[in-house]
Amino acid sequence: MFNERDKGMGRFFGNFAKNRVSKAAAARGLDGEFIISIVLALVAVIALWWTPLLFPFRIFTTAAHEVSHAISALLTGNGVNQIELYWNGGGVTYITGVNTTIEAIIVYSAGYLGSVIFGGVLLLLAKRSATRRRTLIGITIGLLLVAVFYIRDLQSILLVAIVAGLAGLAAWKGPNIVVQFTIYVLALLSCLYSLMDLFFVITANANPFHGGFNDAVGLQSATGIPALVWSLVWGLLGAFMMFQFVRRAIRRGNRAADGAGSSSFSTSRSNGNNGSKDKDPFGAFDRYDDYLSKK
Repeated sequence: MFNERDKGMGRFFGNFAKNRVSKAAAARGLDGEFIISIVLALVAVIALWWTPLLFPFRIFTTAAHEVSHAISALLTGNGVNQIELYWNGGGVTYITGVNTTIEAIIVYSAGYLGSVIFGGVLLLLAKRSATRRRTLIGITIGLLLVAVFYIRDLQSILLVAIVAGLAGLAAWKGPNIVVQFTIYVLALLSCLYSLMDLFFVITANANPFHGGFNDAVGLQSATGIPALVWSLVWGLLGAFMMFQFVRRAIRRGNRAADGAGSSSFSTSRSNGNNGSKDKDPFGAFDRYDDYLSKK
């Protein structure tokens, strides 16, 4: 058992170590407090990696990937029929249009690279205590809007409700330490899962016996350029972007005070008799490979 004197000494040495790290980092123009927070969050992520506690964070990164496809489709003048999320961490976005090769490159590439951007932006927002709670509120509202406009099936609605509910609850009632932990873990996992997914896509497409579908395979069908080439390009771009986000985040800076028509790429066609969908694999902007699909 530790007595009060032991606890006091523990706090003293903990604060002493923290101050030493912060001063050493500040001397190099780095944000020592941010670095310590990220390291502690990383330790927590590694410790909880195989536990169900990280499940909502995993679903959030899937949603970020699929929403990136949807946003890119809308920005290129195409339509979004539906977004689906699966319990195993997979997801798919059904898009109408995508009539040109350029549009295909943009929309297919947006999934992995867009989720890297989501993670990097969260990393920067996590640095500022004044924006953490507002960021969680923004995530909650964004997920609810996606559910209203683009989600049709009960499974996906339930998954979005879990993530949006936990983020909203943390933002509304959570103490500052819970808000801080939530936003740091969201930022870290968004970054780590994005890069891990790119690694899995590269290894899958490098396998000559691989016959599954993913975004790189879809883009190969649209451009004739091998899927392995696209996955390598995305991997290099993703790693470079993440390096730039981390490089910017660890710099010392001012801290805020607490406080449409169908085409060969059409992904979903309605059957007038029973409402069932005939899904075209060339238009299914899928986050994961066949070994992670719902089937």
